[in-house]
Amino acid sequence: MRSFRIILLVVIALALMGGPALAKKKKKKKKGEEEAPPPVGETMIGDWKCYGPPDWANLNTGQVRMARSDALIYLQDFTTGKVMEGFKISGESLEYFETAFLGRPALLDTWLATNFEWCTAVGKGKKKPSEYLDYLKGIGKELEAGQCYKPLDYEYHNFMDVSAEWQFRIHICKGDKILVESTGEENGQYTIYDTGKMRDNVFITSEGDPNTPEAGELGPVPELPHGALVMRYEAEDGSFTTYVKVGMHLEWEAVEHGYISFTVNDLTYFDNKFRDLKGAIDYLGLDIYPPVEQDQTIP
Repeated sequence: MRSFRIILLVVIALALMGGPALAKKKKKKKKGEEEAPPPVGETMIGDWKCYGPPDWANLNTGQVRMARSDALIYLQDFTTGKVMEGFKISGESLEYFETAFLGRPALLDTWLATNFEWCTAVGKGKKKPSEYLDYLKGIGKELEAGQCYKPLDYEYHNFMDVSAEWQFRIHICKGDKILVESTGEENGQYTIYDTGKMRDNVFITSEGDPNTPEAGELGPVPELPHGALVMRYEAEDGSFTTYVKVGMHLEWEAVEHGYISFTVNDLTYFDNKFRDLKGAIDYLGLDIYPPVEQDQTIP
């Protein structure tokens, strides 16, 4: 009888222990029950304040604009270290990031989900903050690849300083066709060897010194005429740089997005001077006309 009582007590104890477990088991999601929706907006994942994207498909036009605006405010603070202390991007990386999303806010509709995955992985310790930071540093430039916001679709007029190095760094887009013209022989002469006496100087035009068709070590572009007006083209991604003679007239097409600048092909700028005819000083005008079509005539 005693042994029976002991067995009975054990059974009762096991029943009491199993009660909470059974109750807990009953709290599990039943078949067909909906899961909790993912977080939207700022939410803590571990020690990290992340940003959950909205369900874009269920937003109307006004709500989409508001959601993008809220996301941009968060991202601006996040990428500049105001959300997570010390976690920020700067310089060119930040410029590309801001240009991408401010210029094309619709990118947020798909990118926010990817960003949330990265942030969640860091918050859960599956990725290092440094990995996430490297990703953010590169995403702006990646998204901007192939984009061009500053086409040379306007006329540009300026005056060259023949005693200065590269001037007027102007952005240009791939495929832009331009016509570049400079002041002609009549009132666009200068010397690259000033003697101190105007009457003793030898003057040339933007075509360069006819006696030195290749500047060699005398100019920044050795293969082009000494003293000629030349243009430098720098690819936007820094992959290459090319040089071309402008002279008095140049028609040119950009093969990639980049920058153009100009100088006279000489290295000793200190002794370069414009011709001065009794107070009438020559000048070197630079005129750039916007993309030229084959059937378009530039005035």
